[in-house]
Amino acid sequence: MRAYKASVYLVPLLSGLLFSSIALGQAAQDQQGQQQPGAMTEQQAPDFDRQELEQFADAYVKVGEIHTEYSQRLQEVDSTEDAQTLQQEANDEMVQAIRDTGLEVQDYSAIAAALERDPEMRQEVVGMIEQPL
Repeated sequence: MRAYKASVYLVPLLSGLLFSSIALGQAAQDQQGQQQPGAMTEQQAPDFDRQELEQFADAYVKVGEIHTEYSQRLQEVDSTEDAQTLQQEANDEMVQAIRDTGLEVQDYSAIAAALERDPEMRQEVVGMIEQPL
């Protein structure tokens, strides 16, 4: 599922610039209202299992592909309205790509935040992304 040129997607991951776009952030905020009382926050040190990290790696690649596609398409639009429509379409596709891996946007964002704080976990995910299936 992760057959691609890894270096294209690793640059943002390695630099800590995970695809936490404003739109994905908004989707996560929308879901926070649905969060259970006492649920884990990003400030706590969550412990993600290998399956969740693999799901994140798959989602990360898919989100990267969508981001690249829509970035190119956005350069070709002439109006703000068309740009906003494309951005919403891209956001919807990114959210669906994340959900298709079995994660929710909130989980994806929590893992992304944890990777920024945990170099060992980040290296583990980089290894998953580099390893073709």
